[in-house]
Amino acid sequence: MLHASLALACRIDLSEIGFCAVGSRAGEPGGADTLVVGGGRAICGAPGSPFNKVLGLGLGAEVSDADLDAIDEFYDAHESPAQIELCPLAMSGLPARLASRGYVIQGFENQLVMRLDDVDEGAYQAPADATTFSIALTASALDADLWLGAVAAGFAAGEHPADTGVSEVPPEFRNAMRNFQHPSMVLYLARDGDHAVGGGASYIFDGVLGLTGTATVPAHRGRGVQHAVVRRMLHDARGRAELATATTEPGSRSQRTFERFGFRVVYTRAVLVRPFRSR
Repeated sequence: MLHASLALACRIDLSEIGFCAVGSRAGEPGGADTLVVGGGRAICGAPGSPFNKVLGLGLGAEVSDADLDAIDEFYDAHESPAQIELCPLAMSGLPARLASRGYVIQGFENQLVMRLDDVDEGAYQAPADATTFSIALTASALDADLWLGAVAAGFAAGEHPADTGVSEVPPEFRNAMRNFQHPSMVLYLARDGDHAVGGGASYIFDGVLGLTGTATVPAHRGRGVQHAVVRRMLHDARGRAELATATTEPGSRSQRTFERFGFRVVYTRAVLVRPFRSR
């Protein structure tokens, strides 16, 4: 079993932010800007992009006041709030220093990880009471649109049970999920007959498989949709990556799904946000 260590945290956080740089086209014309600072990396691209964040800060590196000034100035220059997702293995004293600069805790997220070689073959079998779904890669513009609609509906509903949820998906959820429609990401669409019922996305960066964007349309929850999507993503990555990671809301249905495959929480990040300050 993997245990939290500084080396593991560095690998996970830096692989994730490295992919965020790829996904946001950092360094390309019209792409995001990036800043390497304090052992971590900051990304800022399109407003509201899920790639706009700082990861790896203070992991195995000192963080000076000048480093924190640079992060604040970087996001202020882009007229964007600064979001630092802070690993608990970061250098001591950093949370208090960030609080003194106006950062507030917006929430927490669990980081789960497993070795791909440790996947229990039994986990690849669908639950006995699960419906059979077809899981396919998005291969057309129509598939991509169906994927966007399904995962946006799932994320907009949050943890609501199947009989509630939302009747209309706010534009911000569609816009956020559209960021995952990138050539470096593999998109998986789950169908029940002709109906798109859920999906997910995966990427491989530095030998780490990242599973993200997994969501189920509220009306189809409790039927094994997410299990089927995760099973397919893990199966496709075997032999191509060493570790698999996923980030979930603590105590969520998604966390329980990943734990059934053998994922374990190795640490919980604090999500700290400082509003944009005009000069």
